[in-house]
Amino acid sequence: MHSIPRGLAPLSFIAGPVYEAVVRFRNTLYESSILRHRRLESPVISIGNITTGGAGKTPLVIFTAKKIKESGFIPAILSRGYGRPDPGIERIISPGDSIKFPARQMGDEPALIRRHVPEAWFGISKNRYTAGGRIAQQAGNPVFILDDGFQHRKLQRDLDIVVIDSSQPLKQNRIFPRGTLREPLSGLRRSHAIILNGTQKSDPAGPERFVFEALHLQEKLLHCEQTIERLIPFDIWKEADNPISSSPYPDSAFLTAALGNPERFHADVLKLGIRVGGTLFFKDHYRLRPEDWTRCVEMARKASADAVLVTEKDAIKISEPPDFPLLVCVQTTKFYNPEAFEELLRQGINTSLQVAR
Repeated sequence: MHSIPRGLAPLSFIAGPVYEAVVRFRNTLYESSILRHRRLESPVISIGNITTGGAGKTPLVIFTAKKIKESGFIPAILSRGYGRPDPGIERIISPGDSIKFPARQMGDEPALIRRHVPEAWFGISKNRYTAGGRIAQQAGNPVFILDDGFQHRKLQRDLDIVVIDSSQPLKQNRIFPRGTLREPLSGLRRSHAIILNGTQKSDPAGPERFVFEALHLQEKLLHCEQTIERLIPFDIWKEADNPISSSPYPDSAFLTAALGNPERFHADVLKLGIRVGGTLFFKDHYRLRPEDWTRCVEMARKASADAVLVTEKDAIKISEPPDFPLLVCVQTTKFYNPEAFEELLRQGINTSLQVAR
């Protein structure tokens, strides 16, 4: 769990209960139908978190979009587009549109999703309902993926999926800013499925197990593991959407990233047997400046690192790479019961289509 600076701790004990009360009240308004959901005419699958920081949501969105495409539907991603300089502008992007600066115009995560699923439509907007409506008028048979949508309750969804990083504490966690929870754990009850990322076990162990048992969520649990599949030199990665070649693992590496949970990136690299000589991490969605890269290279050389490693989410924002070997870590998502996840998607889509008829 991320610690709070000592000087800000008293403020967090004031803000924490206030924020929690607001979240609980808002959820009550939706559950009592005082606040209304708005429904799109096409199926909507929400993929989100219950904690701040990276849980593996974006790789799961990519995985899900590919499965939707394989099922004969058109994936359409609805995202707020965090990290772009003009967040108030709505953008509708079709598969054939040419985007000169994807990360700046779409946000880093949508740009990365588009790289992996170029057949998808994208609605980048604060108002996901209006963006979805515009896509529905143009696309044939879209299935919408509401990116980071668990707390975006304005839009009705047919399938609510929550991704949880198995290394993140739940039982002893607290509501932001005293902890990393976006809302009380009881909110997990409204999900249709919970994806535990990073565990090969059939059931979670330790104190987390009792959280799911107390909330009667065992039947909703699915398990996946996201690992680094290969390392690709940045110049090759940049020129090809799906490069086949990969690089041998370096003996030692320096890591830099702008992620919600860089510790998981660090752990994933260590699993490859690479010695990590040092790290320099930035806040989520940050775009490294030339002076940041200069600092990274100086630290990497001082640590005798063979290369600097970045994630794809960071690589998508790089226009001028540093003068140092730079490798991009490409992730893969593996379900331990892939048939159960595919059946979950089919049921959510088919139920929505039946309601529409």
